[in-house]
Amino acid sequence: MPTTKVKNTVYRLMLPFCAPSCGKNPVSSVTGHPLASPDAFVRLIRKHHVLGSAVLLSNSRDQSLIFTHSDQPPHYPDPDTFFRVASITKIATAMLTMHLADRALLSIDEPAVSYLPLDPVPDELAGVTIRHLLSHTSGLMDPPTLEKDLEAGKSISEVVRGMRVASPGVSFRYSNLGYGILGCVMETVRNQSLDIVFDTDLFTPLGMKATLSACTLPPEKIMPVTRILPYHEGNDLIMTPLGMIPLLQPDPLHHFGHTAGSMYTTVESLLKLLHVLICDDSGYLSPASVAEMKKQHASYGTLSPTLSYGLGLLQINDSHISGYRVLGHQGFAYGCGDGAFWEEGTGNILIFLNGGCSEARTGRLGSANRDFSSWAFRKELPLW
Repeated sequence: MPTTKVKNTVYRLMLPFCAPSCGKNPVSSVTGHPLASPDAFVRLIRKHHVLGSAVLLSNSRDQSLIFTHSDQPPHYPDPDTFFRVASITKIATAMLTMHLADRALLSIDEPAVSYLPLDPVPDELAGVTIRHLLSHTSGLMDPPTLEKDLEAGKSISEVVRGMRVASPGVSFRYSNLGYGILGCVMETVRNQSLDIVFDTDLFTPLGMKATLSACTLPPEKIMPVTRILPYHEGNDLIMTPLGMIPLLQPDPLHHFGHTAGSMYTTVESLLKLLHVLICDDSGYLSPASVAEMKKQHASYGTLSPTLSYGLGLLQINDSHISGYRVLGHQGFAYGCGDGAFWEEGTGNILIFLNGGCSEARTGRLGSANRDFSSWAFRKELPLW
């Protein structure tokens, strides 16, 4: 993944020559409102080498659902396809956390360890509140072996050792580990496994088709993910090793990986999730909780001056994308570059899920997400 400026530059230079093509006519179907600028959409799909996608556009009146495909590798999504949406999961995790807070099962300003069966309490977690975890201001960094540690069954106490690099509340540092710990808190306060907590307290109330465990889904219903650079034919990922492990029982000292990026869902189910935050009339969250999620809690700073963070929400202030603030989240994992965003002031929505695309960045925002958002909010939706 091109995480540094040098890697990003090299990646962009190699992309036109080394990445697989999605084909000349990648659009499989368009239902609902017809696209006003279909040629511009296809150019973006081809520019970013998108290998199969579900794209949803919506305003207050109309909706358009577009599916694209690729022949090599063979990716053919449809409305029932489940995508692993990577860090877009953080929106769901934050919403569920705030829902539990609304029910007085936890307080976001209490130390996270007060809800965890840790003895002794690791020094690295001292003073870290749930709010700090939600806003990436815990001071925790991700260990480079995080995924292997999860697969090996290591405990929170082992994994957080030496991972505190700043005092809580001082600075922003994106932390998947921090979001994983929120899952442990949920299992403790609900005394149920994460699968049951999410299904009972989030997915079912919102009418979503979604899960945190890929092993509960038929493999043919899951969108494969293919890294386009470097591209290796036949190297599709359908289910991660962590996703193959069922969440049968609560285990709050070890289930700290799923709530950062392991949600599998459909494009229309993801729309239902966003509607709770956009319309603020579902009753799922209190108005105070919705306002707290949307409020700026941290800034990316010089890393990416146009980006800030609320509670589970990426906030974009970029005139190239929109004249309004844009909220939502992006997700990168194993080659996909997903996005789920809405535009404040209009309520216009873009959801972009795929089975692989360019991982180039503009600052910390995926260039594909930036380009598709700009097309949706600046060009396509204003013409409806």
